[in-house]
Amino acid sequence: MNKINISFMTDDALETLYKNSDEVTEYLKKEKNNSNWLKLIYKGELFEEKKYKIEDINLLTDDNYDHVDYQNSIMIYEALKDLPRYILTDERFWCWFNFTIGYKAALQAMKINSKTTFEDHWLFKQGKRRGIFFNVLARCFFRVELSVDEEQEDKYYLTKFVIENPERFRTLSWRANSSEKNIVLGALKAEKDLVEKYKDMIDVDKIKYNDGKGTIYSEITKKLSLYGSVRLIDTASQEDIYNYVYEQMEKMIKENLNKN
Repeated sequence: MNKINISFMTDDALETLYKNSDEVTEYLKKEKNNSNWLKLIYKGELFEEKKYKIEDINLLTDDNYDHVDYQNSIMIYEALKDLPRYILTDERFWCWFNFTIGYKAALQAMKINSKTTFEDHWLFKQGKRRGIFFNVLARCFFRVELSVDEEQEDKYYLTKFVIENPERFRTLSWRANSSEKNIVLGALKAEKDLVEKYKDMIDVDKIKYNDGKGTIYSEITKKLSLYGSVRLIDTASQEDIYNYVYEQMEKMIKENLNKN
């Protein structure tokens, strides 16, 4: 497979996108094959090449993007995993990636309904942390990075669990403690074990809280935050997190079974 140099979108080009988000949104809605139209919005240099190289990947497309989401997420992770953290968390890098390598896949992964979709899911308008986990393809990389389990023969088994229902990971990723992989792996392993354990009795994914606005996964995230408020959660082992999440989540499942 060929290697290519990565690039950053230039600061001036990025600023122009922010200032012209309405026009950018309209182009994204109608131009599905390539981003050559960017040159109509910004006349200068769009991208600045960097020294780091990655595999030149060809992301899959499908009218039902769910069919290729898992494969694409793995490809993105494998191609980018050796890049320095400062690059992987830079808005300019993801602008280059989304508008070039990932363009067609990104448009299929999330339909552009308004300029808010563009600003929140292609740019980092909500700030760096939310930008990373909201960004249409950046979040694909990070959900794999945080769920890959190198100790297992199938190291992506938790990744598949997450992609089957992103809610299992989404609310957890919004919290600062999700940067600790032990916390994420411990929580995901407990969730997966309980989904499997009770699958013949109840669809755990459909358990609702907060008048139907929240899920069992959002409730578990809240409980983990409370757990962290009385302990040094950053020092908790993966086993500690697993046991805590398993205990709390099983209580919630049994409560719902008793209601029915």
